[in-house]
Amino acid sequence: MATTIDWNDFDSHQQPGVAEALDAAGVETGTDDPVETMPLTLVRKVDVDARLVAEGLGLPPQDVPAMVADRRIASLCERGVGEDAGLYRFTFWFGQKRFRVTTDASGQPVPGR
Repeated sequence: MATTIDWNDFDSHQQPGVAEALDAAGVETGTDDPVETMPLTLVRKVDVDARLVAEGLGLPPQDVPAMVADRRIASLCERGVGEDAGLYRFTFWFGQKRFRVTTDASGQPVPGR
């Protein structure tokens, strides 16, 4: 059975500590524009295989879920619009390492994206 991390694009942006983790990783998150939050009715759950994240960051797969839970791995999820509708781009940071993957709504990586 695959180890998965449950992702929700609204929650991944709103959880306490995410902005701090991104700042610690050197990721610019500030903006002068007001940010609108997505209505919960539009949120879709996407499962990303922890083995994929582990491979991308060079970590043991069994460690990834706990590292995401305690925010040692920071993450960002972006939902595609227009011609990218139905796609999700996930970015993960661990220290100075960054891993980015685009998936479909079922969490399967989309080649060439």
